[in-house]
Amino acid sequence: MKIKRIGHVALQVANEERSRAFYRGVLGFEVSEEDPDHGGVFMTLGENFHTLDVFPHPDPASAPRPQRGQIGLFHIAFEVASYADLCEAYRTLMAHGVAVDHATDHVSQRSIYFADPDGNRLEIYYEMPDALKRFGAAGRGDQDAPLPVSRPGEPLPAWLDEDWPPP
Repeated sequence: MKIKRIGHVALQVANEERSRAFYRGVLGFEVSEEDPDHGGVFMTLGENFHTLDVFPHPDPASAPRPQRGQIGLFHIAFEVASYADLCEAYRTLMAHGVAVDHATDHVSQRSIYFADPDGNRLEIYYEMPDALKRFGAAGRGDQDAPLPVSRPGEPLPAWLDEDWPPP
């Protein structure tokens, strides 16, 4: 068997409208299809018919919320095309009042971590164009370094103005 790629992610959410607003308004997804008879909003980033499916939970009041340390999905990661796009993503999260949990320089990529309205952990990252060739054989080692983060309304961290990766 040869899997081509991860096709899409399906989330069961407490409030379909709130999740739709978050994924559309903050992260830039577009609605490709809705299923009012069965529930569900199918969203795209423009390359596939659906990248993220959002379904209402039948009893959200009694459903457990995602928690750190649980077995299962750790986070969903979204790649951006450039470092400038990563910096813009950070600014967009701040402008929408989304708290950034942490940011990390992973040597081959930089990542921003935060949560959606239901507490699902998300990552937006930019990876160096030559990362696999550069780090594939030897690996990148365990050299992760935290990047400073700000809270909504605070000054933005200086790493957003860096020219990264260095030449």
